[in-house]
Amino acid sequence: MLPAFFSAAAGAEKAVTRVLIAEDEFLLRLDAAESMRRLGWEVVEVSSGDEAMELLRYSVTFDILLTDIDMPGQADGLDLARYVRSTYPEMKIVIMADESEAALIDPQLLELVIAKPIWNVGEILAKLVEAERNED
Repeated sequence: MLPAFFSAAAGAEKAVTRVLIAEDEFLLRLDAAESMRRLGWEVVEVSSGDEAMELLRYSVTFDILLTDIDMPGQADGLDLARYVRSTYPEMKIVIMADESEAALIDPQLLELVIAKPIWNVGEILAKLVEAERNED
């Protein structure tokens, strides 16, 4: 399920920022992934919360989860965010949602809400990562 280049298996040495994107809209997912790959980040793309949760059950580590709030399957973006927050509390959670959906999200669940549609999300996430590094 992971691309051959991805080095985030349990116990792997941390080299770069690793992002898991869960987005069912192909063009938005593709743009987000490419904008982050241009930053030199490792990115894994899935099209549902169910796929993301299955991947995370194998102890694959990520720095950031970028997820759409509304996706097909049993687990939507909020279910995925809750799972990540309880299982991987160090992982940053960024949710993409429209304004009406954003108002329903518990701010304790995530670091950032981004209004959809968003293009070149890598720049926004780079600022989040940089702000965290400056805090350390």
